[in-house]
Amino acid sequence: MGVRATGPPSLQIDVLGPAELLTPAREPLPLRQPLGRALAVRLSLARGKPVADSILIRDLWGDDDAARPLARLRVLASRLRGALGDHAGALQRTSAGFSLQAEPADLDAAERALSGLDAIRRSGDQARVFETTTAALSRWRGDPLSDLDGIPFVAAERQRLGSLRLELQLAWAESGLALGKFVEPELERLVCVHPLHERLVGLSAQALFRAGRQADALDRLHALRVRLADELGIDPAPETVSLEDDLRTRLTAAPKPRTSLPTAARTFVGREQEQAELLRQIQQPGLITLLGGPGVGKTRLARELAARTTESGRAVAWLDLAPAQPGDDLESALAGAAGATSGDHSIGHSAELLADALLVVDNAEHLVEQVATVIDVLRFKATGLSILVTSQRPLRLTDEQLHRVAALTAAEATQLFCDRSGAEPSAAVDRICTAVDRLPLGIELAAGLTRTLSVDQIAQRIEHRLRLLVRGLRDAGPRHVSLRSALDWSHELLGPQEQVALRRLAVFAAGCTPQAAAFVLTDSPSDGLGGGGIAAEQVDRLLAEFADRSLITSGDERIGLLETVREYALDQLRSSGEESALRHRHAAWCVELAKFGGAYGPQDQRLLLGEPELARLVRLEEPNMLAAIDWCMGDGNDPGRVSEFVAPLGWHWMSRGMMAQASEWLWASLPALAAGTAERGNALRGFAFQARSVGRYDEALQAGLECLEIQRALGDDRGLARTYHVLTLTSLGLDDVYAALDYAHQAGTMARALDLPIVLGASLNCSGLGLRMLGYPAAAKEMFEEAYDIWAAVRDDEGLVLASNHLGVLAVQAGDTIEGRRRALFCLRMARGIGGLLGILDGLALLATVEAAEGNYEDAVRLIAVVEYQREELSSPIQVADEASALAAAWATCREALGAEADRLAELSRRQSPETLTAEILAG
Repeated sequence: MGVRATGPPSLQIDVLGPAELLTPAREPLPLRQPLGRALAVRLSLARGKPVADSILIRDLWGDDDAARPLARLRVLASRLRGALGDHAGALQRTSAGFSLQAEPADLDAAERALSGLDAIRRSGDQARVFETTTAALSRWRGDPLSDLDGIPFVAAERQRLGSLRLELQLAWAESGLALGKFVEPELERLVCVHPLHERLVGLSAQALFRAGRQADALDRLHALRVRLADELGIDPAPETVSLEDDLRTRLTAAPKPRTSLPTAARTFVGREQEQAELLRQIQQPGLITLLGGPGVGKTRLARELAARTTESGRAVAWLDLAPAQPGDDLESALAGAAGATSGDHSIGHSAELLADALLVVDNAEHLVEQVATVIDVLRFKATGLSILVTSQRPLRLTDEQLHRVAALTAAEATQLFCDRSGAEPSAAVDRICTAVDRLPLGIELAAGLTRTLSVDQIAQRIEHRLRLLVRGLRDAGPRHVSLRSALDWSHELLGPQEQVALRRLAVFAAGCTPQAAAFVLTDSPSDGLGGGGIAAEQVDRLLAEFADRSLITSGDERIGLLETVREYALDQLRSSGEESALRHRHAAWCVELAKFGGAYGPQDQRLLLGEPELARLVRLEEPNMLAAIDWCMGDGNDPGRVSEFVAPLGWHWMSRGMMAQASEWLWASLPALAAGTAERGNALRGFAFQARSVGRYDEALQAGLECLEIQRALGDDRGLARTYHVLTLTSLGLDDVYAALDYAHQAGTMARALDLPIVLGASLNCSGLGLRMLGYPAAAKEMFEEAYDIWAAVRDDEGLVLASNHLGVLAVQAGDTIEGRRRALFCLRMARGIGGLLGILDGLALLATVEAAEGNYEDAVRLIAVVEYQREELSSPIQVADEASALAAAWATCREALGAEADRLAELSRRQSPETLTAEILAG
């Protein structure tokens, strides 16, 4: 380690990754030129001492004989000093050369850690060694100086830093092994990089031996011996020879297995890290329960763990409880698994036979109470016994370690399907794996169908998964010959009340909150739901029971069913006679959701949640609303109910670009709604709001006027205010500006009197649009700014996007493209945050006019193409005439400047996702 100059350095440089120059407060100082960064790094490695010009020239340019190398160095130093800004004084020039008051902070920390390891090792504190090396290794952010390729001194410095890192990694792995940490994957990676490093290979062999891979451990040491002889002409070090002898002795001294194990017919795919961690855990005495739902692969994982443990020479016993019935003699079954040959079937005798062994108890979910009693006694009588249980329910014993076996990752699922079927990865394979929730059983069954069907044919039929996947291997056991068999088993283990709750829960299309579950699951004789015996206060207990049995998923305060479980539960629901009542109850819950999230309802919920959180909540429930719409429009024969949750959530369908669908749903609901009723009035207003967005202005106008008549007759002032606003929007689309201003005035006057801030903001915003179109920009600006302030007060982010966009249009019309760009970027950022597609398109359109005005024609073409294509796909033209004219004029300007190239660029760009384009713009 170099000697530092006296006095604290003013700057820091991190070198264990891309070079980064930092202030004393660790704020980055930008050094854009690689040579400038290289000079700063080279000087920092001198720890404040001057470095001669000749050395710097050699280290930065090598043997380059370009003219005036000293002048080049001085120019580079001058640029570095300029880049340092307020810290320029840290770079100094002396007769001995340049110096920089900076230290390589991350490197110094790593070197200090390494130099202190010997003292920590002597104290025997392996935990401290592990913590110290972990902290030191966290300093690396990637390959050292990875941004300075080609600089002469960097190659040697990287080699030195690589050696430093390897020493820390070895100490980390050594202490991790001593502490039983999971270090195997990192050791495997390091061995691939340094295959002849004896200490490293020795550590990896010890890790393999500990994980039950004794043969692999000895093979690795033997391979090292061969490579050392072949490639270097040397023998292994005495320490390596001693380790190999020790492992071989331990292997031959290990006890032999007592009983035969169930064999897996095929290779085991996936779960490598999970398997390695479990192998490490079962080396120690204790109780581990593999928890998971039907078909997730608990038994298959346990078989692999047992086989790997057997390979290590440790005794393994297997107790399969699938055939057992409640009340069976489990002590005798245990004795048989332990290999008892005498008539003594007591737990004490089994404990003697199982000393230092691994006992696997498979399929315990239907006998958890009996199994828990036997194991609780056994584990205190047997010395050195490890117990591995597979179950859908925990045993609930003290010190029981629960390991939830999840579905495979997407990559593992694809690998398993292709391994079993011989297919190549494809979108069809992904669809199949997703449809069976990436459950190993479902994947195995689907792969078996490739004997008679192509992968594409399976993918087309996979939505009928329970009927399709019925031909498993004959030796897999009765519960694994089909998905339905596995689910039948789980269903039969539930009590009557749990079975009722599970089938009712299936009515939710994409999960739900616990509150929604309580609304739908509980009995209500008034709507035909009775006989389940489910009260609201019991729902939390039932959901907890399902979670214990791994029948539901949970996260983000929501619960749900895997698609395979849901399809099974839906079959149960249809056969129960409850489906119609449940579907109507589910639709009623959607109505309650709309009351909470309605755009023009009381503001309490918006103030409580904030606009983005409310939008997120409603978007999560969109699949449920779509399912309810399908039911009400179809088998439920209740189209009128649809209007009750589609109309109030008009802002949601707008933000999702689903205006055409929403207008069709509301139009179809109108015949079911009695004339003159509030329900019909709300549906008409909702239809008008959506229809004008897709250019159906005449129909929207007629619906709005009929709605006005209904609300006047009912004396519904709040409804009138909202309908006046919708008529304002429709009139703007019809280019009837004076009618729009009149409607906006009436909406605003009523909104102030009734304290409807969202309606008031909307009316002011529309007034601003009318004034802008009539050529009164100053008055329009006042309206937009007041609308912005009102929407900001109630945290209506969609409103802020609208007002800001319209202010941006005003700015561009006045020639202020800087303000226009600022407003456009604000709109894009806000709209992206709430998932508002139309807000994004408005922001892109505004930015397009800015780019065209500033002469950035290619950028403008790209933006215009995306906006026009997306609006065409949505059947949603730009509503305001001057904004449509501005975009058309921007295109004409670009076409004139670029000629036919504009058409080519537009065709290349038009299908780009607006969300992706927005992300690129904001990142730049």
